[in-house]
Amino acid sequence: MATHAQPVGHHVSSIGTYLTVFFSLLVLTTMTVMVSYMGLPSTASVVVAMTIAVIKASLVVAFFMHLKYDTRFNVLVFLSALWFLAVFFGLTMIDLESRGDVLKITDNFVLRHDRAAATAEAAPEAAPEAAPGAAPAADPAPAHE
Repeated sequence: MATHAQPVGHHVSSIGTYLTVFFSLLVLTTMTVMVSYMGLPSTASVVVAMTIAVIKASLVVAFFMHLKYDTRFNVLVFLSALWFLAVFFGLTMIDLESRGDVLKITDNFVLRHDRAAATAEAAPEAAPEAAPGAAPAADPAPAHE
C-alpha cells in the first residue's frame, strides 16, 4: 500500500493580520500618490513607484494569498518571477534612457510634429493668400494605388 504524506492544512489568519496588511496597503498607496506630486525626475519617480508597488504586491501575495504559509517552492517561483520582472523593467529603462543619446548622434527627431515644425521653419510655405471672404480651397481627392 502506498503511503501518503500528511496533507498540509489551510492556514487561517487572524482579523488583526488582515487589518494590519490592509492599513499598510493604504499607507503605501498614499505614499505612491505623494511621490507623484514631489516632482522627482521621471526615472526616479518610476523607480520609487515600482518599489512601492513591489512591496504592496508582496504583502498581498504573502498574506491575502497565503504564500507566507505555503511551500518553499512556491515562494521560489514568486521570487523568480519578481526577478525576471525587474530585469525586464531594468532593460527597458536602460533603453529609454539611452535613446536621447543615440538620437542626438544621428540628428533625428523623436516626434513627427517636431520634424514637421523643423521642416516648416527651414522652408516656409509660399502659398498664395486667399482673398478675404473667399472659401478655402478643397483638398484634392487622395490618389488610389
